[in-house]
Amino acid sequence: MYVDHITLQDLIKYQGVKCEVLQGYYYDGNRDIRIRDEVKKLFELRLKYKKEGNPLQENIKLILNSIYGKTILSPIESKITIVNDKDAIRYAIRNYNHIVKFEGLDGSDKTIFKLTKSICRHFNFCPLGVNILSMSKRIMCEVFCTAEDLGMDIFYSDTDSMHLYNEDIPRLAEEFEKRYGRVLIGKNLGQFHSDFAEIHPGKQSLAYKSIFCGKKTYIDLLTTDLNEVAFHCRMKGVKQDVIALTANEMFPDSVQCFYDEDKGLMVPQGKFDKDSEFSVMKLYKALYDGQEIGFDLCKSSSPCFAEKFNFSLTTKTSFIRKLKF
Repeated sequence: MYVDHITLQDLIKYQGVKCEVLQGYYYDGNRDIRIRDEVKKLFELRLKYKKEGNPLQENIKLILNSIYGKTILSPIESKITIVNDKDAIRYAIRNYNHIVKFEGLDGSDKTIFKLTKSICRHFNFCPLGVNILSMSKRIMCEVFCTAEDLGMDIFYSDTDSMHLYNEDIPRLAEEFEKRYGRVLIGKNLGQFHSDFAEIHPGKQSLAYKSIFCGKKTYIDLLTTDLNEVAFHCRMKGVKQDVIALTANEMFPDSVQCFYDEDKGLMVPQGKFDKDSEFSVMKLYKALYDGQEIGFDLCKSSSPCFAEKFNFSLTTKTSFIRKLKF
């Protein structure tokens, strides 16, 4: 088993693991932690833009998310080269050992080549990437293990979130601060807050009931003290509007639901209360019961294109993704 120092410390602390170090790399100098300052700058910049309603905050979010991926990048084993048609034969003769395939570009005098790329010069910054991944797990372990030690129920967890009873949160936050000397609830780096979007501005949304089908596929029926109802849906690889359309087609006699992009929630239509039968809830219940359901991803409001090797684009009319749990 290969681990870095953060994971090793956590295995010993949280799992009581006893281990023997066979071999490894160690650093006898000071650790370079300048990346912390850069991440903090970007995080604060994103908060500023988000508060202003500036869409640039999405770019900052992507930069923050890409830091891990870029530092632990896998070897790139191919490359694309575009040459003029008049030079294509000469290029092919010179590079025939590395060519995977080639094709003329429609409507142009260019030829595109795909070649193998040597990984001898590949470089990444995996010591940092590994630490980022391990620290993200430590942040979750601190909360998980505190909740488990207090005997709290955790119904579902993902990379950076968990489902637990709302009334347990104050006790969890209090114990967390005692153990680690940090405030658990908040919107700063390393803190946790409710992931549910607000149905009504200023009113907290809570899950009245939930269905967990499997990894990254679940639904929460949200309510407020104003008796409003909406749905927090997640389904890996299927867009929200496709979920709603499929549910409404499968269960036309139930309360129909539509995705509100501004709220980021699935919203029911017509007369209903929190105990009504909703199409999206019945869809997730069917998945939970083991039914295989096909979702046509081309029914989304976003266009569905297929890009070919020669960069030509075609519009897809159907793209079925089947899910079963």
